[in-house]
Amino acid sequence: MIKFHWFWLCCFLCCNLFDAKAQTDGLAFHSHEVVQDNRTGLSFGEDKPICFHDPLELSFDLSFLPQQTNYFGYIVRLINSQDINIDILYDYDPKFGDKHFRLIIGETYSNISFNIPGMGTSSDWHTLKLRLDPAEQSITLTRDNEVYKEKVKLPAKNCYSIFFGANDFKTFKNADVPPMKIRNIRLAEGERQRFNWPLNERAGNAANEAQGRLTGKVINPIWIAKMHHNWQPLQQLALKGPASTAFDAKNGILYLVTRDSLFSYNLASNKVNAVAYINGSQDISSTYQSVFHAPSRQIFTFSKDLQRLAALSVDSGKWNKQLSPPDRSSGFGHFNKFLWGDSLLYTFNGYGYFLYKNEVYSANLVHPAGQVDSGTSNITPRYLAAAGADRNGVYLLGGYGNASGKQVLNPKNLYDLDYYDARTNTYRKIYELKQEGEEFVFANSMIIDSAEQSWYALSFPKHRFNSSLQLVKGSLHQPVTTEVGDKIPYLFQDVDSYADLFYCPSLQRFLAVTLYSPGAHASTMARLYSIYSPPFPERSSQPPFKKVDRRWLSAIGILTGLMAIGLLLKGSTPASAPVKKPEETAPPVAEAPRGNSIFLFGEFQVNDAGGENITRLFTPLLRELCLIILVHSIKYERGISAEKLKEMLWFDKTPESARNNLAVNIAKLKGLLDKLRGCELSKETGYWKINIHPPGYVDYLAYQEARQSGRAPDPNQVSKLVSILQRGSFLPGDEHDWLDTFKSESSNDITDYFLAYARQADIKEDAALIIKLADCLYVFDPVNEELLRLKCKALVSLGKHSLAKTTYELFVKEYFKLYAEAYQADFQQVIS
Repeated sequence: MIKFHWFWLCCFLCCNLFDAKAQTDGLAFHSHEVVQDNRTGLSFGEDKPICFHDPLELSFDLSFLPQQTNYFGYIVRLINSQDINIDILYDYDPKFGDKHFRLIIGETYSNISFNIPGMGTSSDWHTLKLRLDPAEQSITLTRDNEVYKEKVKLPAKNCYSIFFGANDFKTFKNADVPPMKIRNIRLAEGERQRFNWPLNERAGNAANEAQGRLTGKVINPIWIAKMHHNWQPLQQLALKGPASTAFDAKNGILYLVTRDSLFSYNLASNKVNAVAYINGSQDISSTYQSVFHAPSRQIFTFSKDLQRLAALSVDSGKWNKQLSPPDRSSGFGHFNKFLWGDSLLYTFNGYGYFLYKNEVYSANLVHPAGQVDSGTSNITPRYLAAAGADRNGVYLLGGYGNASGKQVLNPKNLYDLDYYDARTNTYRKIYELKQEGEEFVFANSMIIDSAEQSWYALSFPKHRFNSSLQLVKGSLHQPVTTEVGDKIPYLFQDVDSYADLFYCPSLQRFLAVTLYSPGAHASTMARLYSIYSPPFPERSSQPPFKKVDRRWLSAIGILTGLMAIGLLLKGSTPASAPVKKPEETAPPVAEAPRGNSIFLFGEFQVNDAGGENITRLFTPLLRELCLIILVHSIKYERGISAEKLKEMLWFDKTPESARNNLAVNIAKLKGLLDKLRGCELSKETGYWKINIHPPGYVDYLAYQEARQSGRAPDPNQVSKLVSILQRGSFLPGDEHDWLDTFKSESSNDITDYFLAYARQADIKEDAALIIKLADCLYVFDPVNEELLRLKCKALVSLGKHSLAKTTYELFVKEYFKLYAEAYQADFQQVIS
């Protein structure tokens, strides 16, 4: 009886003391932007219909994703035991005018159709209720406060299966899904609520009922709470030459300005469009930056000193003039910019020629164009700072530099927040951030939230190549910050790298862009990521509580007393024999096939149909040719053109000689691949491509398919990837310039994916698997501190304390070897 009272009192205290403020939950649906197999569906009672004696009432909250091109599809379908369907869908039939929402019964329209103002243009939520009353033979549909009712013949047996979005049920299969969001699904019988699905999950394919009574099934889910915590990779673009970015915040369009084309990315549709300039290529430099000028619909590209400035019309694709290459006065990278009002452009900070800058330049883009003013400032010269504008000026945060502006005179990280008032051309310092732990700098822009008097910026450590971006929220008045969202992989190589942050108010989404253009800037790899606003703190899926209620004091006192009573009672009863905990085991790791296989993780290896290793038959040239075609076929699907192959492998040959060399080696490669079943070399699409189908096996293809499945990390998925990666890192024995991007991408992706699993896993329950994946990841990153903590904690949880200590000591040695300094955390700190 004591246990009963303890349990219910704890429930009462928790329910009454926790802040009941609603959080951002729900399920978003993959729609027409993906193929049918990848669209989202949610079902209840699919295997066994849900039966009711009294009237059934289904209610749920509905929202549409804004700015989508197509909203057609089934919102919800109720299918009864007589296979009669009752549907709510969004349609474009012109005879209904602007009433796009329909209620369909069987194969006919009912008389109920309606419109919801703002759907498709805003992210507002609306409540729909559908009531089926067999006794009254009526259907009532309520939209917010509007009620529609119709007499209809309903079966006496009130049993239904319920489907939101896509389904594969009997003859009611459906893949027409609107780009929508659903939350707070409730089923009532008469006036009594029977089921409640808040849809507040973070991962998995189950929609849990609030009381654990009836679990819904989800296919291809997009859990909204996860979208507020995890940055989602959107696009990866390989661009020719250097590139700069500009953002149309109103319409959510990112522009990537390159030498020969303008790439536009639509955040709402996740589509990329490329248009060549009509008046020829532009001499874009890696140090130039760009801004979007909404009144004229032009993109202005410019140097730090604004002496080189040209305008590109977004609509016509025409430049107003040709840019000239940068010189010592204009070749400064990582500077900040600020567009004030309709026409005044400012630049701040910057780095080049071993100098840090603090001059301020300004130019009127319209009246009169070309006039440049400059001035000095009293802030420390720097670069890698963040800039964010309000109505009258710009906030400048952090960076790296020194008072002299000379790189040789002990530069350091800076953490001040300053404000430049454009009306008075003056600076004022607001505060200095307190720096704890690893040093950091910032991506180019920060987002100012005037309503909350806060800012968002991307921070990262500049002393590492394999770095990562962390979204940080701060106050405009107090030096306090909070890390929000998870990390974004970022390859940082000083002026070869660039990162920026944008925000689209209508979509309520942040957009992060990373650019990596190594060496001579012959190409740029652009990666795009998004997270929804508000972003949740990194170590929590919910926003933190603002303050501690005084009632906690009473609660703690009561709970402490109950615990004391429980301990006394426990002491008065005989002790039970300890139960021996079984040793943890990881899910079994599958073996890769021995025959008809190509391995790219670990050393390159090819096994023919009989299982014989024929790698020795590949000359260095044939090996590289095979790798180029295979990797491009898997990663980009279409393969690679003959011209690109000649450029990569026979750039020093005449066109005729290069063509002959390609033809001869393609024939040789085809002969070798013919020894494998399920592996063929083709040029069906005009691009050379290696097609893989069963029984052919390529571990890189298996890896890509596993990572693109859309599933959240789970033990079986992780074990599958471990089986692929246990041979080693991606092509460690092959060194080619074109291969570096694929290597770094796979390394970052694997590390981030496994760490994402390990962070949410229970170390005690999944200890064996965590140890396996840690051993796997050490190949990619031997001094990853988070891996060290995870593996040591897992070993300790299994009682293997000496192995944990050995793991720590080996890490310390490797750390010193790499950084020439001692690792700061001791063993107890690592496992605590």
